[in-house]
Amino acid sequence: MARTRRKKKRTQNALQSEGEAEKVPRSFVIGRGKLPPLLRQLLKDLRKLMLPHTAVHLKEKKSNSMKDFLHVAGPLGVTHFLLLSHTDKAAYLRVARCPRGPTLTFKIHSYALDAEIARTQIRPRAPEGLFKNSPLIVLAGFGGEGEHLKVTTTMFQNIFPAINVNTVNLATCQRVVLLNYDKESKLIDFRHYSISLQPVGVSRPLKKLVYNRKIPDLRGLGDVSEFVTKSGYGSESEVEDEGSTVQLSSDVGHLKYKAPKSAVRLQEIGPRMTMQLVKVEEGLCSGAVLFHEYIKKTPEEIAALKENKEKREALRKQRRAEQEANVRRKELAKEAQRMHSKGITFKETNERGGEEAMDDEVDDAEWYRQEVGQEPDSEFMSSVGRGQKVQRDSEQKRLQKRKGLKSERQLPERKKGTFTKGFFSKGKGVAHAILSQRKQKKENERNTRPKKKRRTE
Repeated sequence: MARTRRKKKRTQNALQSEGEAEKVPRSFVIGRGKLPPLLRQLLKDLRKLMLPHTAVHLKEKKSNSMKDFLHVAGPLGVTHFLLLSHTDKAAYLRVARCPRGPTLTFKIHSYALDAEIARTQIRPRAPEGLFKNSPLIVLAGFGGEGEHLKVTTTMFQNIFPAINVNTVNLATCQRVVLLNYDKESKLIDFRHYSISLQPVGVSRPLKKLVYNRKIPDLRGLGDVSEFVTKSGYGSESEVEDEGSTVQLSSDVGHLKYKAPKSAVRLQEIGPRMTMQLVKVEEGLCSGAVLFHEYIKKTPEEIAALKENKEKREALRKQRRAEQEANVRRKELAKEAQRMHSKGITFKETNERGGEEAMDDEVDDAEWYRQEVGQEPDSEFMSSVGRGQKVQRDSEQKRLQKRKGLKSERQLPERKKGTFTKGFFSKGKGVAHAILSQRKQKKENERNTRPKKKRRTE
């Protein structure tokens, strides 16, 4: 029996519908300029943090501009840009909303990579499927006064997908991003943790038995109950705290069922950053400055800057219009030159009206009267055009031939058997005609000559 080809019945993403997939924010993490090796590694860690809705293997070139990324961002549904740059003074992180802004610029005071944080831990936690879902976002301390804090809160809330508390699957909540704002120092602590749940009221040996699924060592025990009720071998950090315990609303995994309480454990996985908000811009890396930490301007200065910007914008539009007009004029000139080289008149390709067309017709008729001495006919007026000297010469020759006029290329008088100076300069056609006549004359003489009789013995 022949094998039948398998038909695909599942969609690529069965968990999300098409409407929900369009609302998911996507991001590009881009490095601008030359970055040191450590910052280049921080760029990779940030791309890993933004998984799964980001381009991990995004290819960048030195020649790429922001317009190149904007042209690609539209079809791919990218909503945010994270731009990492470096100067002689510090490193900067810009978070921008695509395509029209705003843009937040943060100065990075200190940072730590994923590998550096993992080396400080005894048992780094990296379970399978940790980065298959987006992290949760938690903001603390951003409730103060100031429009820049509100813009920052809105930006970070929209950079990750929103969750519905009633329908969320607890198994997908495995990471959390914490941003803590200090009002006194104006610094933002950026942390990235993994979430783990531990059942409350279960001994450590029983946890190992369930999680590891290995046969325990029962040597030295008289009964299995001793293994279950055995306590100890724990640390003070494993003591359950009432503030860190939650009651699950659905089953999550082994020993984490709906009814019992579970303790929440957070383990840092990096990267870690301490940064400060420096500037808020209205557009995408451009536009009016809404907030600046170091530069303060008066209302008069702001109005003057706005007026200068409007003048520059008007001048830019004017230059753009002039440039487009020059390009159009050059294209028309090239087209006219191309038609002139092919012998096509302007009147044949475009219907002209008004005084210009009348002047052209008058000039052509006057030229015909002076050269030929007769009134021009309709056939000539329909074929000639302004500036077409080649067309006029050919028309003159045709009229001279039709009316029996002498040609300008008539040979000068010469004696028989001699060639005058400039004989062949009159044209190849004249010389060829004379040579053809001579050849024909020789052929006629050869044909009319009587044939010799063949001798017979």
